[in-house]
Amino acid sequence: MTAAGFQVARGSLTHTTNPTPAVVIALAIAIATTLQGCFVEIKRHVVGNWEAKGDYLEAFKVVPAGATQDPFLNSCSDASLSPSLQCNGHGLCMSWYSDDTDWEDSSTEDVNSNSTSPRGPKFCRCDRNWAGPECDIQRKSQMTAFLLSMSTGFLGVDQFYLGWTGWGVAKLLTFGGGGLWWIFDVVRIGSSPVATPDSYRVAADVDHWVFLLCFLSFAGVLAFAFSIWSFHREQTRKALEVLILRAEAQAPSIQHYGSMGSSPK
Repeated sequence: MTAAGFQVARGSLTHTTNPTPAVVIALAIAIATTLQGCFVEIKRHVVGNWEAKGDYLEAFKVVPAGATQDPFLNSCSDASLSPSLQCNGHGLCMSWYSDDTDWEDSSTEDVNSNSTSPRGPKFCRCDRNWAGPECDIQRKSQMTAFLLSMSTGFLGVDQFYLGWTGWGVAKLLTFGGGGLWWIFDVVRIGSSPVATPDSYRVAADVDHWVFLLCFLSFAGVLAFAFSIWSFHREQTRKALEVLILRAEAQAPSIQHYGSMGSSPK
């Protein structure tokens, strides 16, 4: 094939393979039509997400015993309510500001009575074992979780107690993660109040010195148990080696007596 013929063939091939502008435009219009969403039904919420959530007033309402008034929020806002009824008796009403003098212009002076009244609302400050806006949710015990973690943590009992069922099953199936997960949770639960599924931490009823004393005792028991197991394993291995050496020492004499018995007379 000559050079001129090759150029002609190449030009015809290029002319037949390149799409025309009309085809490209039609293809673009077809793709754009499918992307318009004209035939796609857009799903909408029948009830807004904010309305689907539980009513805060219903969850944390305050209804004093024998009262005829409507439910309200924050028992500390009612000055006529007895202190024993405020915060469900599991806390004290404290100012939002730890010290009213820390807030600029935190007090207003009554010129007529020459008295000072603190500004800012008051809220419940719950006792150690209680939580919630009205101190009506009892916390789980850190001491109980710590003791369960040390004694049966390799079975996941501590996680079941805290409410983490999935982690408890995983810890049970892996036998405490081969011991590593078990020891990690002992330190984690004993050193600080851990969280629970209800977004509240356990009650901080384990002092730091108690944790250190218990953990050192726990580590000592584990080390002693490991040393006993290691010693027994070594003794078993040595006894097995002695038996093998004795068997090898008796083997030639057995073969000698066997050959004497099988020799022809």
